[in-house]
Amino acid sequence: MAEVFSIRDEGKVAVVELLTELDRLSVLSIKTQLRGLATKKGKNKFIINFDRIDHINSTIVGALVGIQHLVRERGGDLVLSNVKPNIRRTFDLIGASKILNIYNTEEEALKNLQ
Repeated sequence: MAEVFSIRDEGKVAVVELLTELDRLSVLSIKTQLRGLATKKGKNKFIINFDRIDHINSTIVGALVGIQHLVRERGGDLVLSNVKPNIRRTFDLIGASKILNIYNTEEEALKNLQ
């Protein structure tokens, strides 16, 4: 099975680069990985980079909001970057863009989290 995402360190921030379209299982895997990073490495700031993602559905959006809630409960933050306009519209329609901070670029997200 192909990798769905990769995680790299950018100082105090962990960047999750999505490599292929998301499904429910891949989002659960991301949640598990982020929880592990928070517990084992003390990371509590995360960027999810959507550069390679073309589609998303409400189930995935809901799961991302849940992950963000978990991260914020632990004193951290989770933001999104490189979200294409059609995906941004989905976030807007569902109301998730009022909950999730969305940045145009990864660099902009990094600047705001550091």
